[in-house]
Amino acid sequence: MRILFFVLIFITASFSFAQEKEFVDASYYEDQFYAGIQYNALLNTTSGIDNIGVPFSFETGFIKDIPFNKQRNIGMGIGIGYNYNILRPNIFINDNNGSIELSISNAISNSNYLSHNLEIPLEFRWRTSTATNHSFWRVYSGISFIYNLRNKTEITSNGSVLSFSNLDIFNQQNYTLNASLGHGTWNLRLKYSLRSPFKSNTQTIDNKSLSFNQLKIGIIFYLL
Repeated sequence: MRILFFVLIFITASFSFAQEKEFVDASYYEDQFYAGIQYNALLNTTSGIDNIGVPFSFETGFIKDIPFNKQRNIGMGIGIGYNYNILRPNIFINDNNGSIELSISNAISNSNYLSHNLEIPLEFRWRTSTATNHSFWRVYSGISFIYNLRNKTEITSNGSVLSFSNLDIFNQQNYTLNASLGHGTWNLRLKYSLRSPFKSNTQTIDNKSLSFNQLKIGIIFYLL
């Protein structure tokens, strides 16, 4: 009789635990704050364009999780964030009586192309997480819409510093293909820009089109 009593207690406890776990899983969302930093490599560049110095970008924001299945390991995420981007190409900008002139120059000792951007990511998400396990494998991929809020350019050449703000030669909108891969808190981050920072009609004084794409390689930190 005692054995039967303990068996019933065990079954009841197990059933209650299973019900509680199912209830927790049913309300589980992988909503996340994120922050990341990447190195900005230049691809598909106009002949002669190269980085001088170390270009990088910083991103931070929040993503809302939308699970697709009962296990909640497949879904999508949509978010909003801030992106700070700094490029250091050997592109010289000069103001010639109100007319902006650009050239590819090796006489530049320092260049900073700074931009502050609004970022809206949309991604497909696969992970091995559960409601009680936050150390898991993840593969996220998707696209981000980038909207430039403000840009500033500072160029040092022959000891002189030239500064420009919110120039019209830059695209205000861009798109990036994104991927995050890893386990746990820190993950590999890849981002590829689909458009050049410069507008398609932007040319140098010797009629070269200014164009390149950015490949961002770095890390991203997720916090539930």
